[in-house]
Amino acid sequence: MNAVVLAAGASSIGPTLALIVGTGMVAQWIAWRTQIPSIIALLVAGLALGPVFGVLEPDELLGDTLFPLVSLSVALILFEGGLDLPPRELRNTGTVVRRLISIGAIVTGVASWYFAREIFGISNEAAIVLAAVLVVTGPTVVGPLLRFVRPSGTTGPILRAEGVLIDPIGATAALVAFELVLADETEEAVLSLVGIVGLTLFAGIGLGLATAFLLDTALKRFLIPDQLAVPMTFAFVVASYVASNEIQEESGLLAVTVVGIYLARRESSTIRQVLEFNESLRTLLISALFILLAARIEADALRDVALPALVFLAALVFIARPLTVLVSTVRTSLSWRERIFLTTMAPRGIVAAAVSAIFALRLEEENVPDADKIVPIVFLMIIGTIVVYGFVAGPAARMLGLAEAEADGVLIVGSHATARGIATELKKREIKTLLIDTDPYNVTRAIAQGLSARRMSGLAENATESLDLRGIGKLLAVTSNDEVNALSTGRFSRVFGRREVFQLAPGKRRSGQTAVPEEYLGRIIGIDGLTYSALDEHSRQGWRVIGEPADSLIVEAFGEQQFIPLARIEEGEMAFICHNDPLPETGEVIGLAAPRLQRSIEERRTPDNAETEAS
Repeated sequence: MNAVVLAAGASSIGPTLALIVGTGMVAQWIAWRTQIPSIIALLVAGLALGPVFGVLEPDELLGDTLFPLVSLSVALILFEGGLDLPPRELRNTGTVVRRLISIGAIVTGVASWYFAREIFGISNEAAIVLAAVLVVTGPTVVGPLLRFVRPSGTTGPILRAEGVLIDPIGATAALVAFELVLADETEEAVLSLVGIVGLTLFAGIGLGLATAFLLDTALKRFLIPDQLAVPMTFAFVVASYVASNEIQEESGLLAVTVVGIYLARRESSTIRQVLEFNESLRTLLISALFILLAARIEADALRDVALPALVFLAALVFIARPLTVLVSTVRTSLSWRERIFLTTMAPRGIVAAAVSAIFALRLEEENVPDADKIVPIVFLMIIGTIVVYGFVAGPAARMLGLAEAEADGVLIVGSHATARGIATELKKREIKTLLIDTDPYNVTRAIAQGLSARRMSGLAENATESLDLRGIGKLLAVTSNDEVNALSTGRFSRVFGRREVFQLAPGKRRSGQTAVPEEYLGRIIGIDGLTYSALDEHSRQGWRVIGEPADSLIVEAFGEQQFIPLARIEEGEMAFICHNDPLPETGEVIGLAAPRLQRSIEERRTPDNAETEAS
């Protein structure tokens, strides 16, 4: 009989888990298509599956394994956040970040406690735990917003570092708050506070560093084979998380963050593989977690706190966050524009959702008044802060001159004559370009022609951070080195996305094989076989970059192999033309024109010029 029940339960888990994953991916896709924060779509999906339609009941589905799975998933997400935080960012933003996660966290916590108690009228104990939970921001929501806005200067690295480092601090603060509200005497509360903080630092930092050192040593000495490098890394991360939590509860989040930051020092192919795999894993985990946690909320609980939540949200956004930034940036080198922008980005994310669910349940078991209101308030704050900051951050960055409205510009790797010709034609049409090249002659020529150019390699360690990418959303790699072109598209695909990185076709070896495997290439621009050698040969024969309306002359010249289309512009929007793309029939086309076509265009213009002069 028990076997039958277990079998029935197992059969229902499979379709439900498939529903969660499928719904999460659909929500992610809808968010991408509609340009809304993905977490909003996930929360709506979770609420629809849970309290609205009653399709999903996470507690019945997973039982006692729900919160351990949530905690472990959050640990893997924070590990990825630490791994994606280069040490140079911490060095460049150290003072402000340290203040934000220390003094700033205290200011946020105190303000949240006061406003929660006064606005919701909840018990002091529930308000303290709620305030501790709301200290966190989170890389899972800050990262996508920063990729969308792409602010210049140090504000991006500051916000990214704050999001990664504040999460374990917030989880520890929630544990401290939980112990404080249950303590019977002041002396007991103080001892509990000292013990928790001390053990958290010892276990989290100590075990994190030890784990990272062992793993780093094993990877450097090739003691782990390539096929086991990624799974072994995750095994080390999970082991450090569990071991640290055994010493001190909730210290595992600090341990995995330390492991990630330590390994980020190594710019190796193995670490890049771990990061790439973990980015995909993070998307799956975030999708599943938000749906599961949102499905646990009761609709009545949301309605009870909905109206006061609007006032509380306004207090967090317009009072708590500005105060936090103000005290954290006093006597720093940040400009007033950068300080204002920092106030427009403090969304709450998955860590707040997970930690609130865990401690609210434990407070309910201890019969703490109003503990049942913590989770709905936190989820409303997650939704509210993401909506507010998601809509405010972009326009604020543009008004402050830290970002541009359109990201239609192009970063061109290579600054030879053809690259300069492309940049010149784009500039005529008010499309921003930036050329980078290691050849000082090419860079000097570009600057002399009034183009923006820098002497830098597309593979430079700090290329993605040091370049001013405001208004730039595409990459075109056209250097003479096929490997550099491929590696540049790979590096900047994390900034612009694989859809927006382009390069010349790689040449072929004597054996007939392509010089660079297709898996490493970006999107190939122009006609089939447009390699750098072909481009250089055309340039020697007098071919030049032109921009003309896509009329019959251009179409005919393309058919006669007198014109190679590279990009099209229509209604102010630019798109590169790739192999097998049809030639546009409207708008303008930028491309390489043979000398005969150049003469035809000049002759066609001559009668118009003569009539203009006569009139």
